[in-house]
Amino acid sequence: MQALEAMAGVGFFTLSFADGKVRASEGLHVLAGTLDNIGEPISLEFVEARTHPDDRASLVDSFHMLMRDTLPTQREMRLLRDDGTVRRLEMRFERLVNDARQPVGWIVCVFDRSEEASLKKNLELMNRRLHAVLDQLDVDIAWFSSLDGVRIERVKQSARLGSPMTPLFTLDSWFAAVHPDDRARVLEGLERGEANVTEVRVELSPGHYVPLRSARQPVRDERGEPVEWLGLTTIVQPGHGGLEADDAASEELLNGPLLRAARNLLGWTIPVLADQSGVSASTIMRIEEATAAVIEVARRRTAERLTRALTQGGVIFHRTLTGKLAISL
Repeated sequence: MQALEAMAGVGFFTLSFADGKVRASEGLHVLAGTLDNIGEPISLEFVEARTHPDDRASLVDSFHMLMRDTLPTQREMRLLRDDGTVRRLEMRFERLVNDARQPVGWIVCVFDRSEEASLKKNLELMNRRLHAVLDQLDVDIAWFSSLDGVRIERVKQSARLGSPMTPLFTLDSWFAAVHPDDRARVLEGLERGEANVTEVRVELSPGHYVPLRSARQPVRDERGEPVEWLGLTTIVQPGHGGLEADDAASEELLNGPLLRAARNLLGWTIPVLADQSGVSASTIMRIEEATAAVIEVARRRTAERLTRALTQGGVIFHRTLTGKLAISL
């Protein structure tokens, strides 16, 4: 019971009709910071002295109602600890009866809602931070999904899609909207256990299919194990992104600095890119140090391996409207 109280942040106390004494559990003393009083019956005055001044009157009224075997309407109180912290507690009541089924007192379960409020506040802050980051990314859909792809939560959708948010990213409606020739690719992507980039055609209006490119990255727990996917999906259209990896490799504007920037965008070191592409670290280092086009300092096959690895990792190579080569996630 002590372990359960500590884990759940709860405590208990009983109020006896016979002597009016309060007997608190160890968990309640932990919440109140009164460990020196564990095992001792405590008085109403003891409890009142540790109650927030604004809540003392309602607390006394509640105890008087309990002594008259009447259920109090006040269910919350603020408790002052000796260390100066304030805990917001919620109380739930249940009658105690004897063998003759006559009421002899009350047992009260006390929940610490301070931790819950703090957790809720932190979650709200994390959610606002997430949206602040996503708002800076030039993507049309941002989403999280379970590892099997069945449960999907959309956290951003742009107006460019021109469709309602609700049905698009349920798994059934998403798969039904995918072009029949691309559905095998969707199923293959669901079975893959690593980050990848897929491009499929999706029907956004009757008979009108639009190519969407999705980059998927795992969200990992503290042990490094994937627990869900983060996905970023972009419409592939002129000026908005989407060179194939082999086409990007043949671009004369693909040079060492841009290749280094693409690697850094993923947070990859040279050894990681070497492992993902099959190109030696020394070759990658030589290419990145050169300012000439990659196809001038390395074989085309080498350039294709590098751009394929970066594309699979989530980098998108763009040809801008002014003819320059750009990268994004």
